[in-house]
Amino acid sequence: MSKNLLMLAAAALLLPACEKAGRTDSVEATQAETAADESAIRAINQRWLELIRNKDSAAIAQLYAEDAAVMPANEKAAQGRQAIGDWWNRSMQMPGYDLTFSTDQLLLSKSSDMALDRGTYRFAATPPSGAISDTGKYVVVWRKVGGEWKVAADIFNSDLPAAGG
Repeated sequence: MSKNLLMLAAAALLLPACEKAGRTDSVEATQAETAADESAIRAINQRWLELIRNKDSAAIAQLYAEDAAVMPANEKAAQGRQAIGDWWNRSMQMPGYDLTFSTDQLLLSKSSDMALDRGTYRFAATPPSGAISDTGKYVVVWRKVGGEWKVAADIFNSDLPAAGG
């Protein structure tokens, strides 16, 4: 009986160490997954910038989830891939179209299926009505769909004062 008691006491002493070791492995695995997801989103953003330079609205639309929305200032939202592709196509037809953006903060959910990308953009164009130059901020909500990161919501607005204000 004392042998069983001794084994039980030893198990009780080792249990916290085993649990801690398991949590460490779990935390390290979660950190590795988070780093991989963050890297994947940053890579998609680089591809997005390349697609903008190439004015490839069809490929840009594929970066979005089927039910995604783009919500530009002073316009109705474009909902769904087809409408989003059409919106990007119309936008990029503007003469001298130039858009860049940069992530300031990228936050991933604990479940690793959603992310928030907050940053800034710079836009310029030269339509017949006169040159446009703008800087502003954006928020993109990412959602993992079938193991791939897709844009679920994309909203942005200018840092410039409102017209007449």
